[in-house]
Amino acid sequence: MAKRLRAGDVIPEFRFDTPYHPQQSFYELLEGDKPVFLVFLRNFGHPLTRHYIMEYIKSAGSLHSARLVCVVKTKPQAISKAIPEGAMPYGLMCDAEGVLSRFFAIPSEKSRMKCFSLKAMKIINEAKKQGFRPQPGEEWPLPLTLLVGPAGRVLLAHYGATLTDLPEDCMAMEELAADLLPTLPGEWLAAAPAAPVADSFSAAFEAAAPAEPAEDGLGAALEPAEPAEPAAEAPGASFDTGFDVPPEPAAGNGEEESFGASLAEFDIPAAPAAPAAPEVHPEAPSAPAVDLSALGFGAGK
Repeated sequence: MAKRLRAGDVIPEFRFDTPYHPQQSFYELLEGDKPVFLVFLRNFGHPLTRHYIMEYIKSAGSLHSARLVCVVKTKPQAISKAIPEGAMPYGLMCDAEGVLSRFFAIPSEKSRMKCFSLKAMKIINEAKKQGFRPQPGEEWPLPLTLLVGPAGRVLLAHYGATLTDLPEDCMAMEELAADLLPTLPGEWLAAAPAAPVADSFSAAFEAAAPAEPAEDGLGAALEPAEPAEPAAEAPGASFDTGFDVPPEPAAGNGEEESFGASLAEFDIPAAPAAPAAPEVHPEAPSAPAVDLSALGFGAGK
């Protein structure tokens, strides 16, 4: 049943746990006039996850065209004990047993040469100075970035080629959403009736290798039926260039973060051409005092 998602696919309804509320409806999460970015990360104690969690906190006020939910492989109680409810400016979805990762066919890579970017090496090396110790021979799950509209319609699916091939911050997500959404078919953004909630997520994996039972991760689940045939992709509906460019073997100009190169325009807002009332956005919140050190490096499930 596991398959790579692409623009136009429909994700079935399922239930998920947040650190503070169990058994939430995925389709209810998608209700509203803004689609949702789902960014799949590792466990909350991993230095790569911590880096992006904090970058998204600091830049959360820049995201206006969509909303953000980070999917982490950590049990809800591990996060709720360390971070009080309301401290995070965006949502968290707990997938401690990796059920969603398997269902959406998120790959892992054993070779560091294939999945490490210069940015990833810098983050890992800095974490080692603070006590982080990678497990010998461990696999490195790659990131997945989804933009999902009403009733589970996938508007964008980007499987990362490296460990840092995902949006650097919320400014990058805003730029992507603002450019992409006007190019999509109107029916992709229209609300549709929700599919019934399946009784068991594990049924989706009966044809594949059996998965470990989830204790505190996702409860009930994805409908195992095949999604509807995707509509033809509109211009701009696919995203092939990636958020991150793997490093070249020869020495060069340092890391190339393809998605961060075009964000200078966010630093200086354009002056209004006339004294008309300017568009008003909520002020960017100051970064909340979120102490991730309480989770410990490598604290996962």
